[in-house]
Amino acid sequence: MLLVPETLEQYQQDMKAALEEGRYDDAAAIAPQLSAGRIARVLREAPKTSVEPCLLAMDMPRAGRVLAQMPPDYASQVLIAMEDDIAAKLFKMIPADHAADILQDMDQQEIDILLADADERYRKAVTDLSGYKRGTAGAVMIPHFIAVERDKTVGKTLDALLAAPPDVERSSYVYIVDKNRKLLGVLSIKDIMRVDPNETVENAMLPNVIAVHVDDLATQAARLIRLRRFTMLPVLDHEDRLVGVINFDDAMDILAEDVAEQFAHYGAASAEESFFTPPRRAVKMRLPWMAANVFLNLGAVAVITGFEDTIAAVAILAAFLPMITDMGGNVGIQSLSVAIRSIALGEVRLRDYTKAIRKEVAIGLFNGLALGLLFALIAYIWQGNAWIGALAGIALGVNVLLAGVVGGTMPFLIKRIGKDPAMMTGPVLTTITDITGVFIYLGLCTLFLSNLLGNG
Repeated sequence: MLLVPETLEQYQQDMKAALEEGRYDDAAAIAPQLSAGRIARVLREAPKTSVEPCLLAMDMPRAGRVLAQMPPDYASQVLIAMEDDIAAKLFKMIPADHAADILQDMDQQEIDILLADADERYRKAVTDLSGYKRGTAGAVMIPHFIAVERDKTVGKTLDALLAAPPDVERSSYVYIVDKNRKLLGVLSIKDIMRVDPNETVENAMLPNVIAVHVDDLATQAARLIRLRRFTMLPVLDHEDRLVGVINFDDAMDILAEDVAEQFAHYGAASAEESFFTPPRRAVKMRLPWMAANVFLNLGAVAVITGFEDTIAAVAILAAFLPMITDMGGNVGIQSLSVAIRSIALGEVRLRDYTKAIRKEVAIGLFNGLALGLLFALIAYIWQGNAWIGALAGIALGVNVLLAGVVGGTMPFLIKRIGKDPAMMTGPVLTTITDITGVFIYLGLCTLFLSNLLGNG
């Protein structure tokens, strides 16, 4: 059957309606027409009380695939709410790499309940993946792949491919290993089809294989897949034994999550918080940083206090402060976003920071001049005072230039010292631009106070 977007949308609407009306068997009957990802989105938007009965109305393998497509913290909440034996049966239907993510936020008692019905092979795969540090290649790899020993023939390898279980049927490569599972080479599926079936895989393989280790950052592995256009990347343990793979789809998900995490940091949010995080836990994640930010903003307050006499002499000066500080913050966030995104996607290297400076200076000079002139004109028309217009325009223009340079280059400096570029969060950046904007503006006004008073 050909399923066009309109048909898929209709299936989704029908499933939503069935869930809202409590017709869980009808919703489950529609499920085979939709992908696991689409079903997961429908269930997340449906009343939470309908998620469990709908999953249980499906066949277990499909329900497991749907849970795997849900955010891990949401999936864990669904499983915890189920009866123990049902949750255990459903959990073992979830692919091991996704199951390991779901267990991250559970205590040991909950983990034991979910793994109670699992066979030893599945239990080992999940616990091994759970043992790797979050954010590493080991934590995100798939433990299912096709590997054959060096002395096997191409014909035997083809037989193994045909007999492979569903969880490895999409493999693009066959990896060649020695008896200790150390990686020796690789053969693509299409290359295997062209080789004499009686030839050994060792003679047919490509010996130079690019791989990552379990402790390498998952984002670095994902960037490597993206830049080299690989469909799969092998993962080795500390003894260079092949233990898993990262495929292209997972790599794109990792990069998307990484960019989303960077943007979470910009707003001083925790990357571990999601839409489904309970309010109490979300407060614990947000409040400490925002409380610290209060003290950061005291810097701008201290600068303003230092120019109290100037503001008292020409009170209207205070009216232009928000525009100058806000524009600096906006420009800085723009530059910061571009720089962090480029670093996250591997588009630039640390050595490119001098190019970043030159670029932001050029952009800042042009934008600062244009925005400064515009603001000066507005201030002059509003107040009829050329000095106020000129000083406000100059302050805004200079702050725009500084904000662009700071926002565009600081991530490179932080990365160079081995820290996370996302440490340069939005609130910290805006605090810096607030202080510089206030100091430049009120400093200029203090220097030319006599002119301001003489023309007032």
